[in-house]
Amino acid sequence: MSSKLSISDIFKVDASGVPYLKIVIFGPSLAGKTSMLTVYNVLRKVEDPETIYSSLKKIDDPSGRTIFYDQSTFELPKGQGVSVPKLRYQVWTVAGQKRHHIQRKVVLEGADGLIFMFDPSKEMWQDNVESLDELIELKGDELGNSLPFLIVLNKIDLPAEKRKPTDDFLDLVVEKGLAQNKGEAYMRVMEISCLNARNELMTLLRSPNVKEKLDEYGRLKKGERPPNVQKVAQPIEQLTREIIIHRIKVAKGSA
Repeated sequence: MSSKLSISDIFKVDASGVPYLKIVIFGPSLAGKTSMLTVYNVLRKVEDPETIYSSLKKIDDPSGRTIFYDQSTFELPKGQGVSVPKLRYQVWTVAGQKRHHIQRKVVLEGADGLIFMFDPSKEMWQDNVESLDELIELKGDELGNSLPFLIVLNKIDLPAEKRKPTDDFLDLVVEKGLAQNKGEAYMRVMEISCLNARNELMTLLRSPNVKEKLDEYGRLKKGERPPNVQKVAQPIEQLTREIIIHRIKVAKGSA
């Protein structure tokens, strides 16, 4: 990193002087955005609670549906292999219902990276298309250029006859100009099940043998993440790394 660059040249800095990133999880209503952030928040609590800077905040209605956003702030754990000092990353979700367009627009402001979450349920196809169209309308020129992004297909636990094939979503990503071909689209798509991840976490924490997976401080050992929990965490952690690399490259290029 050039000696001419300071942390504030690369990242935004919060009121306490710590650099931070903002990740927004976007997608249609009931796709699983809140579930993804909830699973990740619980995982951080059992692995390294000191990396949670602010616990999960939800602004929802009595039924539990998001009406503005969900948000939590984490700190990058030590040993991530990225040569930056303490770094916080905020993870936000948007309200997916169509009537909350203004709220989504507000939450998107200042985003450093995006995760778009598809709901592969057959009856949700049009909602997926409309939500993706809205994101492209709001951020289309930035996606993949100044704004790193990943695409998540949730609910892979659904029976095949109740979900749209992955190929349909790859075709849609290409059709909307977010990838040049299906191979490139596939590199951006991750398949997860928030339901399976939640169940695995509950099973782990209630297991009579849970202590075997904990270290001497009562924290989940590295490498002991259940498979579906790892899949849910991967998009957030991979995008965080991609944003850091992107921001450093941009800063070096403008120095």
